This record gives sequence, structure tokens and C-alpha cells, in this order.
Amino acid sequence: MSKSVLRAQLRPVLDAIPHQELQQQARSLLRALAPIIDKYDNIGCYMNMEKGELPTDEIIEGIFKEGKSVYLPRCTNTAHSGQIKLRDVGSKPQRHLTFHRMDSFEQIRKLKPSGRYGLREPEAEETAPLPPAELDVILVPGVGFDMHGGRLGHGAGYYDDYMFRCDKYNNRRPLLIGMALVEQRVLSVPMESHDVSMDGIAWGDGSLVWTGSRNSIYIDK
Repeated sequence: MSKSVLRAQLRPVLDAIPHQELQQQARSLLRALAPIIDKYDNIGCYMNMEKGELPTDEIIEGIFKEGKSVYLPRCTNTAHSGQIKLRDVGSKPQRHLTFHRMDSFEQIRKLKPSGRYGLREPEAEETAPLPPAELDVILVPGVGFDMHGGRLGHGAGYYDDYMFRCDKYNNRRPLLIGMALVEQRVLSVPMESHDVSMDGIAWGDGSLVWTGSRNSIYIDK
């Protein structure tokens, strides 16, 4: 099954999930993240879309309550950021993410939807930040996930590109944890050579499943 067909199958299912159910799964997932939040100090997390995606406000608040630093992504492109292109897109600017450290949960609550996707994003900085070397973990959204670490994104390639930027500038990647509703579980995600697998997946039923070869060096089991 192709990625586009799989997205087309999943999106109406996800869009139909009631808000109350999304919130309940988010609380269960926060409990699953407890050992990761306990171990690491610098955690990147996304701001969710209005529907069909696991909400992150309570998760981000929980990270702040543990005294940890939170980084949020901003969608930009190489024309605005001045950063290099990492793949051939011709003369067009290449879309990519920047991650920005946030001062408090209150600062995040004040963010208004903006940009290409109508997401709550940090304001642009005068100089777009390179991938922070201190970023330990990124909590990654998606449309679908499998139990082997495969992730089906929205198709823009933002997170895959960001991992290659981490490789280039820091010679390392953060721990990647997929943030999955139980309805997003699929048998197999079709993966291509440029697709980045998750090291683990936190599910809305409260389980945390390690999928990659790197897991043993991150969390004591």
C-alpha cells in the first residue's frame, strides 16, 4: 500500500476521534513518557493540529513541571532562514524546521496559530537557530506508525530533513519518540531510503515500545 493511500485511509478515522478521547489518550501517553522525561533535560515537542492529532498541551506542561527545558518547532524555508539545502529542490527554497527553546508553559499558552499550517509556533528569531546540540529527545507527530519504528508523516518531509541537519551540524541525532494514538497503529509503513525511523513509540494506551537498535543506550530497562 502506498503512503498516499494509507494517509487517505487514516485521516478520516483520526478526524472523527472525539476531543475527550484525544485528551484521555494524551494523559495516558504522558505516563508512558515518564522515564524519558525523568532521564533527559532538553525535550523537543510539537504543537498539535486542531483535530486528528494527539494533543500536547498537558504533555508540555508536564515536562515543564519536572523542571525540564522544552523546544518547539517552527516551519520555515531556506530563503527565510539562510540555511543550506540538504536535498535537490531545484531553484525553490527548501522547507525545513527550526527548534526554539521556550521560557515557560505560560509563554506557550500565548502562542497564536500562524504560518503555512495554522499551527502555534514560536516567533521567528533574528538568526534562525541551527539544531541545538543539547537537544536530547524529540517527540514526533505523524499520521501512522508501525511497531517497527516506521512513521508515516504528512508528506512534507520536515522531520526527516531535520534529522539530517542534526547529523550535519552536531554529528548526532536526538532520541526520536513517535507520539501515537491507538488509531494510528498500522501493520507496516512503507519506508523509503530518506525516511527516518523512530527509536521508540509512545502510544495513547499508555505503552512505550522500543523499536530501534539505539534504545538500550538511552533508558535503563
